Amino acid sequence: MFITGKKMPSLLSELLKYSLERLDIGKMMEEKLMFDGISLSVKNFKGEIVGNHSFGKGKVKLISFGKAAQSMATAVIRIMGSIVSESLVVYPKEQNILLKEDPKVKIIPSTHPVPSELSVNASRKIRTALEGLNQEDTVLFLISGGGSSLVEEPMPPITLEELVKTYSLLLNSGADIKEINTVRKHLSLVKGGRLSQYAYPAQIISFYASDVPGNEISFIASGPTVPDQTTYLDAYNVLKFYGLEDKVPESVLKVIKNGISGELPETPKPGNPVFSRAASYLVATPYELALSLKRKSIELGLNSYIITTRIEGESSEAAKVLSSIALDTKSGLTDFKKPALIIVAGETSVRVRGKGIGGRATELVLWFSKEISGNEGISMFAIDTDGKDGSSDAAGAFADGNTWVELKEIFGSEIIRRLKDNDAFSVLDKGGYTIRTGPTGSNLNNLICILVE
Repeated sequence: MFITGKKMPSLLSELLKYSLERLDIGKMMEEKLMFDGISLSVKNFKGEIVGNHSFGKGKVKLISFGKAAQSMATAVIRIMGSIVSESLVVYPKEQNILLKEDPKVKIIPSTHPVPSELSVNASRKIRTALEGLNQEDTVLFLISGGGSSLVEEPMPPITLEELVKTYSLLLNSGADIKEINTVRKHLSLVKGGRLSQYAYPAQIISFYASDVPGNEISFIASGPTVPDQTTYLDAYNVLKFYGLEDKVPESVLKVIKNGISGELPETPKPGNPVFSRAASYLVATPYELALSLKRKSIELGLNSYIITTRIEGESSEAAKVLSSIALDTKSGLTDFKKPALIIVAGETSVRVRGKGIGGRATELVLWFSKEISGNEGISMFAIDTDGKDGSSDAAGAFADGNTWVELKEIFGSEIIRRLKDNDAFSVLDKGGYTIRTGPTGSNLNNLICILVE
């Protein structure tokens, strides 16, 4: 279900509604997991079996965290609940509680996009739950985007306040998610494979839902259960590249420099014994969402094209590229046949230079509307699939060839200042173009759909 300020074009509205229905990561998991009471089989999105695991006589613990934590935990408890001895589920506190708490299920609220004392509390509870495990025990980790903030414990002597400041600097720097998580891994007690260190020597089975372009598991929620190939030096280079080495707290630089010199141990790397009984699987990706939407659009009579599921870069620049594709398609200058649906997923970024309200999706939509201004037959939407775009309360926005014209009538020349002030949400919301879904309980990157009729 979604709400807009004005009526969306009907076909675009139907595509958005379908996309939101397909965001249930728990259902995606149920299509991939089979449990016969003794062994667990894992399928990929093509239906091929890619893993088979049996369980010893020991405990089976479930640790779920991220924006899709409740959905993923619900699915696994439904499939395997009979053998799970304890479940910890860490979810964003603004979400409605979907799970029923009982003696075997602990529901733990936390915060996103920056950590808080709730995040530290969640981390400590997880680390406590992993104490004293042996080779007969199994830990099922269910991990989705947002986990980097929801479960966090800073590396001493870094304080939580200092970590939050560093997070905020990174999020506003224009750094992409891989660069941000490279730094996060090296400032944390629980990221970059370190949860596997706490769980060892138990069998570890991790299921990841991707919110990272390219679906590299080691960057999803900062890869807490998988080998980390980044280093303290890599983390320092990210800070240096974005001009943050003189802005982050002194304790952050101290930890990173101590790591570079070898005074602190690196995150566990490939080949480390803690991963000898560990397996990881992708159970939901932006590509699966895009593919499902493509199939639906073909049923609706559209020619559908997935052009990428790993778009990155500044939202304003991505908008210019995508609008040029739409305009050339409208003019018959591409190989895309009309009516065409162009599907894009990934995660653009915004280098915050102003004090406005917005996010990567709304900023992309506003720039796109400027580029296609006056061209009939082109419409689009862009949403953050978790339901919250940046600092706004919207998931994203939509636009067509008339949007920029209408917004110029409302704001006049001030609209350019608003653009430069990163105030895309306020502009689009005033015109009735924002899309509100509330928290979706999912997180599969940004979804961008462009319809050329």
